Amino acid sequence: MQNAIPEPAVLNWESVIHKNVRTRDAEPLGYIASEDNESILILSPGSREYKVPKPHVEAFDGSQVFLDLEFGEMSRYKID
Repeated sequence: MQNAIPEPAVLNWESVIHKNVRTRDAEPLGYIASEDNESILILSPGSREYKVPKPHVEAFDGSQVFLDLEFGEMSRYKID
């Protein structure tokens, strides 16, 4: 039996622009300002910005994007 290739969490990346983002532990992070081939740019309150690789997007329910990262892990993706 072959392993099925999982379907990506997002099929149309433009559809997630301006959508809210939550971490795996359900913390609100901000919203997606833009995307490129490899990552999404998240703007958070307090002028914080995060550049997160697309493979960390775990789900999209049509209104919110969910990451597979805990809130405490986000510092490694913060843009200074």
